[in-house]
Amino acid sequence: MAGSEQLDRCARLLSRKATDDEKFAGLLLMPRIVDPHDHEALAYVFEALDCMFIERLMRTGLKQVAETPSGDGLALLAIAVSVVDVLASQGSIASDPRMLDRIPTLCEVASLNIAAVPAEAVQALSKLLAQDAAVQVLLGRPELLAGIVDAASARADSLGLSQFLDYALNRCSTCVSACGGSNMDGWVHAVACAAAAFASSDKRLKFEMLPVLANALEPIGAGEATAADECTSCASLVGHISAGCIGILKQKTEAAAYSDQALVLYSHLVRLWPEHVFLGVVAPRADGDVGAPVPRPEAELALRLACVEGQASVDAMMICEPDDSSAQSAREADRLRVQHGWKLPFCTAIVAGWLEWAALWLDDLPFSADVDEAGLCAMMGEVQGLASSAVGFLTDWRERVPSEQDMLASGPELVLGAVRLLGKWLATDPKLHQAAVPVLAMCAAWVTGSDEHGAAVAEYVRPCLAFALDTCGISEAQYIEELVARELRHGRSQARGLASPWVGTMEFDDLARAVYSIPSDEDVLRDRQARPHDGGGGGGGGR
Repeated sequence: MAGSEQLDRCARLLSRKATDDEKFAGLLLMPRIVDPHDHEALAYVFEALDCMFIERLMRTGLKQVAETPSGDGLALLAIAVSVVDVLASQGSIASDPRMLDRIPTLCEVASLNIAAVPAEAVQALSKLLAQDAAVQVLLGRPELLAGIVDAASARADSLGLSQFLDYALNRCSTCVSACGGSNMDGWVHAVACAAAAFASSDKRLKFEMLPVLANALEPIGAGEATAADECTSCASLVGHISAGCIGILKQKTEAAAYSDQALVLYSHLVRLWPEHVFLGVVAPRADGDVGAPVPRPEAELALRLACVEGQASVDAMMICEPDDSSAQSAREADRLRVQHGWKLPFCTAIVAGWLEWAALWLDDLPFSADVDEAGLCAMMGEVQGLASSAVGFLTDWRERVPSEQDMLASGPELVLGAVRLLGKWLATDPKLHQAAVPVLAMCAAWVTGSDEHGAAVAEYVRPCLAFALDTCGISEAQYIEELVARELRHGRSQARGLASPWVGTMEFDDLARAVYSIPSDEDVLRDRQARPHDGGGGGGGGR
């Protein structure tokens, strides 16, 4: 800590009782005698500091810069912002209300289209936003971030502001999610401004905003997305992001390098607001009535590309050569294989989201509604190509590793993405089930063997189990009752014409026991052997 005499002098100069000239002298003196890493000295000086003088200094600087960009105002801003930047380095100071009150003015400084000082203001803001209280200030005043978005749109070099927006919006999303969806209207406003800039800007800012928006949406869950849409419609936000993504995906020149990022961003839209993504708004008819909304034509392009890119990812992983020379070499080969397929989870998320949305949409349509059956069949053909590739990939991967759990440990996102897609796809047609029989045993192993991901796998496959039973005229409740009683009375001869070939197989029953949390015969036997003196009798029917 600096000498107490010097600190006392600096504190007196910065105090509220000092004149403005003395306070200004104190600000000039402070960097020379206070080590920014000396938390005790910083806290001592901050307690004495007249923060409103800092505010007035920045306000005066902003006014003078507006009149003469290269005049004395720039120097005033540099002095004031540098002090705020140093103080913001200490968490207890950064979260103080006297510092939080400086955020609006710092945002104005950061938005200036001049050199040097705005960059330091961005740095100070970033330090402040490490505190949740500062994030709440931005959520309460989203127009502050909107001003920075506008500044980024106006600058020739916007990378610094884009990087700040990336951090700031992600922090806002993280806080909103952690707080159970509070301040959602502020979050929607802030993200909507970034989305509008993404849709309308030139290539430079458009490409910079791709990761900004993806990182803003990634922490948000479906619950928060629904809450956001209920308090402030997200249709415009989704429309802007969708338009920006589709614009990039359509281009075959410079934007082609960014198509992967566009698919990632689009997958977040599908995850959060599928109805806004896939369903268009119909203009009123001549008679004044509003027709039923129809699928968005542009969404078809994204869906087809997701299928194509997903299959390309599978192909890239399938051609990776295994290396069995040693256990370490095998693990490294598997790691590289997973790395080649990084894009697949985002592609399967888009396709699975469409399958889920399409099923609900078709169920809600009136019987007389016109449906483009040829278009739907064509899309299902694209989906079948990706789903079949996923089955082949999982089967091949299982043959290369010691157990199913090794697959889940190496690439949980790959496994969960593929299983979610297959769960939706296999609930559309029992004729698809025969080719997917090998996946049943894998899913059963994942449900029973993974504490972290077993519940997710069970959630994804349960709909296709119920669908398979329904094709055989068996209710889910009836089947569960038979499993519990160990009396599987139903037979394949009872099935309907297009019954699922799964029902009646050991693989199906084993997966069902895992999903419905019913002990297997082995579990029951093991439990009985562990309690040999209980005298339990009765029941075991087997197959």
